[in-house]
Amino acid sequence: MLAVFYFLTAGSDPTPETTWSTFYREMLSTGEVEHLEVPSSQDRIFVFLHRGAVVGGKEIMTHGPHFVFSIASLDSFEQKMASAQADLRLPSSDFIPIRYRTKNELLSTALNAAVSIAILGVMWYIVYGRGTKSGNKSGGILGSNPFSNYIKAKPTVVMPGGGQGISFKDVAGMEEAKLEVMEFVDYLKSPLRYSELGARIPKGALLVGPPGTGKTLLAKAVATEADVPFLSMAGSDFVEVFSGVGSARVRDLFTRARKLAPCILYIDEVDAIGRSRKGNSIGGHNEQENTLNQLLVEMDGMNTMEGVVMLASTNRQDILDQALLRPGRFDRHIAIDLPTLKERQSIFEVHLKKLTLKMPVEQYSKRLAELTPGKSGADIANICNEAALHAARLNEKTVDQQNFEYAVERVIAGMEKKTHTMSPEERKIVAIHESGHAVVGWMLEHTDPLLKVSIVPRTNATLGYAQYLPSDNKLYSTEQLFDRMCMALGGRAAEAKIFKRVTTGAEDDLRKVTDIAYKQVVTFGMSPRVGNISFPVIKPTEPAKKFYSDKLAKLMDEEARLLVGKAFEKTDAILEKNLDKVKALAEELLTKEVVNYDDIAAILGPCPYGDKRAHFNLPEAP
Repeated sequence: MLAVFYFLTAGSDPTPETTWSTFYREMLSTGEVEHLEVPSSQDRIFVFLHRGAVVGGKEIMTHGPHFVFSIASLDSFEQKMASAQADLRLPSSDFIPIRYRTKNELLSTALNAAVSIAILGVMWYIVYGRGTKSGNKSGGILGSNPFSNYIKAKPTVVMPGGGQGISFKDVAGMEEAKLEVMEFVDYLKSPLRYSELGARIPKGALLVGPPGTGKTLLAKAVATEADVPFLSMAGSDFVEVFSGVGSARVRDLFTRARKLAPCILYIDEVDAIGRSRKGNSIGGHNEQENTLNQLLVEMDGMNTMEGVVMLASTNRQDILDQALLRPGRFDRHIAIDLPTLKERQSIFEVHLKKLTLKMPVEQYSKRLAELTPGKSGADIANICNEAALHAARLNEKTVDQQNFEYAVERVIAGMEKKTHTMSPEERKIVAIHESGHAVVGWMLEHTDPLLKVSIVPRTNATLGYAQYLPSDNKLYSTEQLFDRMCMALGGRAAEAKIFKRVTTGAEDDLRKVTDIAYKQVVTFGMSPRVGNISFPVIKPTEPAKKFYSDKLAKLMDEEARLLVGKAFEKTDAILEKNLDKVKALAEELLTKEVVNYDDIAAILGPCPYGDKRAHFNLPEAP
């Protein structure tokens, strides 16, 4: 607004001043002067040049006046001007015309200023005046603060009884997290039961977990179940380029929360404002640090009040400031991990109840839970939705098993590439490659159960892919890791044995094998020659400090290479004994393109170590 006022009143930049000698030498003698003007004060001369004139090496393209210089008296200037033009041998008819201003300049300036102020007042009224309530005279002669709405926090407020339709029974697969969150709700509903025992409820809880695990969904359930006001904002709502806006919004948010106490305050993606502060920041504290400092003060400072419980969620706990994580602010850190097999079954049952199924829910949930290892709750919801969309696309009345099989394959491996077909030779190589993986894994003890093998090209799997049912083990022995290396090398070994040559299809397998081998030697201390020491594995793309000598590094390389060599020898021996089974499974893949566990068992025979799926049997769903 001040800039508009400046341009309206100033009009243009001040006219540059010059001297008589410069005027005579660079303008008058070169013929660049169009005319001169004398103001009513008769103490200055305004110089107007021809358009395109060159003065001091610069071309003049603007309207005048272009220069001004002072004079002692008008009579002496006229005589001096006539003498100078005569010296330049200019005819009297070509003398520079001199014009005289007779209007009152003071009155003109006053009128321009008045018009500018009037325009400024109209603009102020249009932008801010009409937005104020009638009769409100706060804020001085200009009304209320025009930036008050900009610095106010605008949370989503859910009052008791006005939830979003999501309750705790709709949140499956995170029983421990629900118990901890429900404790906060119970405290706000009946605080006397805790205070009589001298207990102090934690001031805040931080929900931490990978994306899609249900952190925000759990917060929505709290908003529905809690019989207290629930205020929700995203961390990005506090991020602004203008200094002081983020901290002002934090203050306003907590002020509103204290007025509604007891209440729950929830900030989604708190890492947007909770990033760790760095001591080498250029230019002092930046806006994000100011916002974080205000949040720290509001959560546990001199002005804190009881009755406000804060919840926040993030999937980047590693970058949060330590002052934000300490007890007294976020007392509890609730970890929400990817769901296990049993938890996936519970999540599927929640989402399947919303679909029109051909059979009861229990007929689908267990099988789908087995087919989706490592998938989050968001992935499971997407699978159920894709199955319903597929059934509707085929004009079916109900959603059945084949729709779920299609949805699982689409989410895990991507869409089928119908226009990208492989040559017969490539299909045979891929079939042998995938059969090698399947046979080696089938004949080893410490490998995950194989569920499905496919050679259909897809967006996320260019050649083929296999689905396994991974265990929930947190500890692995050397035998288990060795068997996993052998299974990963099964594709390369099968290609080499049958075709007597290798292809680039084993690139990802070799990367996994190399990673497992180096971790055993460098990190896990499983090499007798290297010893019981542990170092971080240095990746080529990440610069890092080297913690050991070149001699030890050479020994580690030798141990990793020997370990991979032993694994390949064992893999080759297994394929030598079961070469006919590899070829039979490859023929089945070339015929059907997709084979399930039952098809694999019929070709390879019973697993030497029993049905590995028995370790993952789930209790019958109620």
